[in-house]
Amino acid sequence: MSQQEPGLDWRNDFKNLTPSEFFRKNKQMLGFTGKIRSLTIVFHELITNSFDACEESGILPEIDIELKRIDKEHYVLRHKDNGPGIPEDYVMRVYCSMFAGSKFRNIQSRGQQGLGCSGCVLLSQMTTGKPARVISCYKDGDEIKGVKMKFQMDVKNNRGILMEREDYPAESTGVCIELQFKEVSYSLAEQGAFEYIRRTMIGNPHAKITFRDPSGHKYIFKRAADIVPVLPKEVLPHPKGVSADDIMTMAQNTDSRRYKSMLTSSLSRMSNKRADEIAEMTGIDMNKRPKAMTFQEAEAIVKCFKKMKFMAPPTDGLIPIGSEQIEKGMKQILKPEFVTTITRKPVTYSGGVSFIIEAGLAYGGEAGRVVNEQRKSEIMRFANRVPLTFDAGSCAITEALKSIDWKRYGLRDMDNTPLTLFVNIISTQVPYLSTGKQSVSPEPEIVHEIRQATMKLARKLQKHIRAKRAAKEKEKRSKVFEDYVPVIIEEAAKLGETGVPEYQEVLAKVTKRALAELLGEKVEEEEEEEELDAIIMEELDERGYAVEADQSSLDTFQEEDEDEDFEE
Repeated sequence: MSQQEPGLDWRNDFKNLTPSEFFRKNKQMLGFTGKIRSLTIVFHELITNSFDACEESGILPEIDIELKRIDKEHYVLRHKDNGPGIPEDYVMRVYCSMFAGSKFRNIQSRGQQGLGCSGCVLLSQMTTGKPARVISCYKDGDEIKGVKMKFQMDVKNNRGILMEREDYPAESTGVCIELQFKEVSYSLAEQGAFEYIRRTMIGNPHAKITFRDPSGHKYIFKRAADIVPVLPKEVLPHPKGVSADDIMTMAQNTDSRRYKSMLTSSLSRMSNKRADEIAEMTGIDMNKRPKAMTFQEAEAIVKCFKKMKFMAPPTDGLIPIGSEQIEKGMKQILKPEFVTTITRKPVTYSGGVSFIIEAGLAYGGEAGRVVNEQRKSEIMRFANRVPLTFDAGSCAITEALKSIDWKRYGLRDMDNTPLTLFVNIISTQVPYLSTGKQSVSPEPEIVHEIRQATMKLARKLQKHIRAKRAAKEKEKRSKVFEDYVPVIIEEAAKLGETGVPEYQEVLAKVTKRALAELLGEKVEEEEEEEELDAIIMEELDERGYAVEADQSSLDTFQEEDEDEDFEE
């Protein structure tokens, strides 16, 4: 019998991995690393999916979340929404199939990978072995149907295995999912699940979330706005933002019959005239069938794009939160003494990807984060309304805000200031640094826009702080007169061996006059004199000669006042 040679046994060792198997071995790529982070990511995935479903159906989101502790690091999570529900045939496809969903379009969206809900079910199954329980109520024609299901994920085949199923009496649409998790931890820390909900409400003031924590405490985050966000439109790729491989993919999947019609129908800002210019510059026959396109032709077309000038990408597909809505959200959650917001104009990065930067600044009140009973500054990072709670150090938002010289704006100790900085990037293609989608790539254009937006807000804060200090100085000076003038009067009366006169009315006038002089304001007497002088000056301007004393309207003015007093 021949001895087996050492090395790879191709028949037994070479295997195919399904997406579910891959992420079971690499769950950190879904963001499931650490006990606190894993639970927060679960909250993130379920909440964002509920928001998207509600908004697409024109429904104001209302979410009810309950987290029960069974044992140490063992929890049951129940998440319910008022969305349109999921048809029965799609329930297990949504929760048990990786890379399956409705978000694979060039459109502004909170999620784009089809990994969220199925990733949560996978983590639950990996840590507890327990099945998922789902109640889905949805419309079927004019009828509302309900179904209650219990299932597990078939990791090897990337699909669900139904364990139980029964009809459910439905009164309204929505989905309720119950999952169990071990090796996770609930925390009130900055990166915990509660803080994630708090920040979510600032970026999504149109939502309402009720949360019951493991201790039984019930938090109700009320909506600050009653307007469902406008749905974004799908945007065609811009010529400046595509690669040769993108052109080849378009060519293989288009219904167009010629290169020319394929380019004009698949790319934004591409006209027949532009297609003719490309044909002239490259020598490519634009009447050829797209299926026959070669990679060399695609490369030549992309090189031609780089030499040409195009209009900026259309921005009607980008829907920002809006300055007014951000301000409402910050006031509702932070209750600050000062708040200001801004939404910048759309610009592009990498030549052809549009984005919008929104920023908000809240000072005082409950702004900032509490550390050792002291309020410190905090940065709230968002991408398409979704809070980014992890990987802050490598994020473009953090880099931009840290690069600002805050001392120029009156903040000598930025870290120990009760300040909340809010930044949201809106784009169809947010340049995340990893599949966990928790930090934004520091593209130069993005960093520049964040700096410009935040510095404009900082200047407004500077004015507020100056006005606040001036008010304190005014109060301090007023107190000097109120405290010391009575003492001086009383002591003077003793020295003169006379009684203390009534001085309250005089003190009020002196205090008012002194404060006006200290603050550079005019007292009432001066204002009256200026008003009368102004009348004479107006006569000089109108007639062009000096007014005689006996003909001045000043006397008339005084006489009219006397007449009015007499009549009264």
